[in-house]
Amino acid sequence: MEGFGINHQLTERQKKALLTKEKLYITALDLFTKHGFEHVSVEQITKACNVSKGTFYTHFPSKYDVILEKFEEMDNYYIEIEKNIPDHFNAVEKILFIFREQMIYLQNHVGKDMLRTVYTAAMTKEVEKNHFLINPQRKIFQMLRQFVIEGINQHEFKPDVTLEVATKYVERCMRANVYDWLIHDESFDLVEEMVDFTGSMLDGLIVK
Repeated sequence: MEGFGINHQLTERQKKALLTKEKLYITALDLFTKHGFEHVSVEQITKACNVSKGTFYTHFPSKYDVILEKFEEMDNYYIEIEKNIPDHFNAVEKILFIFREQMIYLQNHVGKDMLRTVYTAAMTKEVEKNHFLINPQRKIFQMLRQFVIEGINQHEFKPDVTLEVATKYVERCMRANVYDWLIHDESFDLVEEMVDFTGSMLDGLIVK
């Protein structure tokens, strides 16, 4: 699995621990998807993996941290996407490029079931104040904020558009579009809707 590559320089004990973590991770995500995040206990996860609760907590402080691991894996992908943005793109083009690639990834590699689990987990009591859907330290949000800064510095956006407002609207487009995808049937084109929705919003912010 992408998030737990085995380093051949590790000791046998370390390799075994990494494989155990991978098994717990995959099993937990599978159970979350099948039964819902809030309906799956740590005990159910450990029983399915035939390990103790102590083993689980060695690798994950809580079941919420399994979701955080998934987001770290996703953010690593966004880092790769950023490398492919053409140098000549302006800020708006960069935002739309990232969103298009992000939606393709969510649609083809993450899927609705997993995203439903993620959104459900975000609304439980286990979530911290700055959880993964709004955490400004996440790579995807850092990228979007930097693009907005570029747009402001290059006078792409209207003079009265502040960094805080533009960033908030851009981030909200991402969350809202994914949520709409989750509650609609398969006729909802995640990529096309994202580009249209975000493009329309940005159109109201840019200088014409």
